[in-house]
Amino acid sequence: MPSKSSAPVRLHHVGIIVPDGEQARFLLDLLGLTESRRYYVPEYEAECLFTSGPAGVIEFIIPRGGKLAKFNKGMGGLHHLALEVADLEQTAAEMRVKGYELLEREPVDAGPIWINFLPPAVTRGIIVEFVQTKADNLENSA
Repeated sequence: MPSKSSAPVRLHHVGIIVPDGEQARFLLDLLGLTESRRYYVPEYEAECLFTSGPAGVIEFIIPRGGKLAKFNKGMGGLHHLALEVADLEQTAAEMRVKGYELLEREPVDAGPIWINFLPPAVTRGIIVEFVQTKADNLENSA
């Protein structure tokens, strides 16, 4: 990944854990959203459904086992705010200089994006996901 400024570019999406696909479909209909893409992320045992609509991008996370299935006692809810950065590795290095390690040792491949998280202990409970759009998907960033 080329070196660029790691300052957040924009809000990329808001991540919401839902207990199952039925709840995701209900929320799509209720909020007038359209599914734009779906990916399975093995590291988190989760199906990630990205939406499009006038209100911006929402990611519905459908756990398929693992610790995300236990989030908020299995009921789901608001999970994270995702900030787009130009260079995820540089962001990780800058966080290390500030005394913080990102959750994963290496960026996680999540389809058209690379992701990593600032642990919620750093922000007193707010999970922040850093997102870098892969070079071959810049025109399709969501």
